[in-house]
Amino acid sequence: MTSIRHIITAQFGALLVMSKTAPQKRYGLYSLAILFLVLAGAGLIAGNRSFAIRSLGLVALIVSAYFVRISKVHGPPALAIRTDLEADSKGEKGPGRLAWAIGIALVPAAGTSYLYLYNDAIHGYHEALPVYVFAGVALACATVWAYLVAKLLS
Repeated sequence: MTSIRHIITAQFGALLVMSKTAPQKRYGLYSLAILFLVLAGAGLIAGNRSFAIRSLGLVALIVSAYFVRISKVHGPPALAIRTDLEADSKGEKGPGRLAWAIGIALVPAAGTSYLYLYNDAIHGYHEALPVYVFAGVALACATVWAYLVAKLLS
């Protein structure tokens, strides 16, 4: 048999998935990714006034993330055991009531913090608190709403 994967049904409804060609872990590529990460950090720190050096640091950071991804050092194991129920299920249902309640409650909080920031802007930006309140509410909204979208799409 020349197929890449063999699926063997074991006792008690467990599936044993084995791969003939397990993905090779490329430690040299992973080491190169760490080197690019160090270079990216140095470029971002040392090039605080040079746009070109900061840009090269960001490119090195992206290349480093790409190398980590294709190195497959932290990938799934070649042997995975799962039950039939896990194989057939699509995961949990959508987000719970508490997550929806928090997400909906953040809508007026975002509006209120925006108005607070706008009121401070009209009067000349004399306080720093409205900026921090707006940033905190924006961070909370981003976190909760991203969680809701992720649960809905999974």
